[in-house]
Amino acid sequence: MNRMMILLSGAVLSVLFGASICASSQYPQWRAKVDEFRQFKGHAEIVMFGDSLTANGNWQEMFPKLTAINRGISGERVDSALLRLGEITAARPRLVFIMLGVNDIRRSVSPDRVAASYGRIIDRLAVVDAIVVQSTLFTSDVAFNAAIKRLNGSLAARCSQAANCRFLDLNAALSRNDLIRPEFTTDGIHLNGDGYRAWEHQIRPMMAAIPTEQ
Repeated sequence: MNRMMILLSGAVLSVLFGASICASSQYPQWRAKVDEFRQFKGHAEIVMFGDSLTANGNWQEMFPKLTAINRGISGERVDSALLRLGEITAARPRLVFIMLGVNDIRRSVSPDRVAASYGRIIDRLAVVDAIVVQSTLFTSDVAFNAAIKRLNGSLAARCSQAANCRFLDLNAALSRNDLIRPEFTTDGIHLNGDGYRAWEHQIRPMMAAIPTEQ
């Protein structure tokens, strides 16, 4: 009886753990967006990869001389993003920008666990010429920002261990005193036009380094 209870408990924990890992992937909207991405695939010089902060950006309009595809999904979390890396590498990009983490932190996933999953993304993208891990943006809620700050410290350290990875601290431009600047946000998390303009200014030098066809 005790052995049976142990086995049942282990099975329940495995189910719960698996459900938490791929929570985003269970949403119909997530599956629909992934299917859309798979229908429209091809080569791109730049891939913008992440959550709604990425999804809401007009990246091709910002950088019209480059082929930039948007692979952001609203509500995306780090573990479910791992499931999409095949489409990212298949595009054969020169540069991948990553923005993830805030949805995990808001759901009380520990910064250490988020960083560990992020590390697997970095490892899987070793075949790409260069990746830029962008700092998880601070919010207007101090309850989340201590964890975000800890996560960013771990991401910077992890990125320094990969030859093709650079960590970019967007918070230096978009936040003040560990809070997102109110003039850049619509709701304390998402960005307005001025916020995206500030983001664009931070990544433009890296875009400019990519040769374009004349």
